[in-house]
Amino acid sequence: MAQQIYIFNTDMAKTVAKSDSMALFCDINVDLTGWKIRCEVYDESGSSIKIATVNSGGTSGDIDIDNYADGFFTINVAKDLTTDFDDTGFIEIEMENSSGDTYTVYQAQFNLTDKKITWTDPSV
Repeated sequence: MAQQIYIFNTDMAKTVAKSDSMALFCDINVDLTGWKIRCEVYDESGSSIKIATVNSGGTSGDIDIDNYADGFFTINVAKDLTTDFDDTGFIEIEMENSSGDTYTVYQAQFNLTDKKITWTDPSV
């Protein structure tokens, strides 16, 4: 089967702070019923975060399907997972339909910066 082209939109920031929680809102404009979604956030030193929908071996809350019919979903990266990442990171998102056809729908590079605020009480 020839590769299908999907219009993929995301709000991926060009720069994120290391150790912060991240929520990546995505819109693929296709009915997601029966689809598996996998995501990997990684750097060149070998640090890697693998995130997937439950039907693809992930944990509930890793990838939330916000609207199946319209193709809206959110990829959640938990706090502190990027603490030891290099200053340059990469992300790849892959989707698999119910027929087993796999599509890489997004690849990007982004910057990670060290956090300045590491305190919770300004008086300390």
